[in-house]
Amino acid sequence: MSETLHVDADRGLWLPPELRDFEKQIVFRTPRATLQHFGSGPLDPYYGMITEDSFGDPEEMRDPQNPELAPNRVSIKEQGTDAIVFEVECVVDDPGNRRAL
Repeated sequence: MSETLHVDADRGLWLPPELRDFEKQIVFRTPRATLQHFGSGPLDPYYGMITEDSFGDPEEMRDPQNPELAPNRVSIKEQGTDAIVFEVECVVDDPGNRRAL
């Protein structure tokens, strides 16, 4: 899986379809924070807890938890599998309006 992801300004991080279904827990790591999502139902195409503010220069963040992912990478790990690291390419403000993250 080598695709890049994007953040929708209103809906959050876009998730590839193959990562939306999981069994017990999925962990998201951004430069700013680590988020654990528990459950067994499929996730929506966009994960609203991860926004444009989740990325950037760790020097400009208060207590970044995963500075090695800066400035624009996210790690996604389903329980029992290896983490997959993606580059987050851009922010989509409106359909067809993309800007650098």
